[in-house]
Amino acid sequence: MRPGDPSLAPDALAAEEKARVSERVQGIIDDRRARDRVDTGRIHPYFSKLRAKLERQMHAAPLFDMPSLPKQLLHSWADKAHRFGASGSPGAGPPTRAPPKPGELLAQRARNNPEFDRLRGQSQAGEELQSFANGVSSLKLVVTLELIQGPDGTLREVKLVSRSGNRAYDDYVLQSVPSALAKTPPPPPDALGVNADGIRTLWAVEGRVVYVRKASEMKGSDSAYLAAAAAVGLLAGGFEETTGEVYVIDVRNPHFECRSRLLRVY
Repeated sequence: MRPGDPSLAPDALAAEEKARVSERVQGIIDDRRARDRVDTGRIHPYFSKLRAKLERQMHAAPLFDMPSLPKQLLHSWADKAHRFGASGSPGAGPPTRAPPKPGELLAQRARNNPEFDRLRGQSQAGEELQSFANGVSSLKLVVTLELIQGPDGTLREVKLVSRSGNRAYDDYVLQSVPSALAKTPPPPPDALGVNADGIRTLWAVEGRVVYVRKASEMKGSDSAYLAAAAAVGLLAGGFEETTGEVYVIDVRNPHFECRSRLLRVY
């Protein structure tokens, strides 16, 4: 820097500041548009296929030194207690239009009727156990990634936008991306989000421990566990309508489940 340097002239500094502000504003606009494309569902099916490939690639994830079952249960209880103290409801947010759960129906019908208290308590306990087993109320790891691809879908770069706090999990997700994209067919050139200079997307990959197992995978040696769980009122599960699979809660066999979520399509 020297006296008389043209770059220090007021006009030059003003132009530089204007360019910097314009770039920042344009970045905000682009980010809003990218988010709106996802929120309004204006995305090409290619990105849904990419999400499925990512999850399939991470299907056999390890447990990543996650807390033990008692600690997971303690965290779940503490989290619900905190929510109840803050909002008067143990739920995750404001009421939705989803159908009421069996425990909620019993609570409505059995209001001021002590004879239904035990049945209502058992139903609500089963719902909480099901929620915990599916990983809804357990500890989770979330990593945010930015994927840069060529117009043909070829991976150019993976950027780690935010970490999960577990380095092993972050590394596992990063290493899974190239293989997943290699198995995904290229997108059509006219798809929304496929630009002449390539594809840029933002993803969140959430991982958590779940305690559900397909009933079809259970063997004769599991009958003792099922009988014991039923005896103490802990036998619960679910039915997947699309596949016909029956799932049973099995606290003996935790496994790690990864779910990817598309956040932005630029």
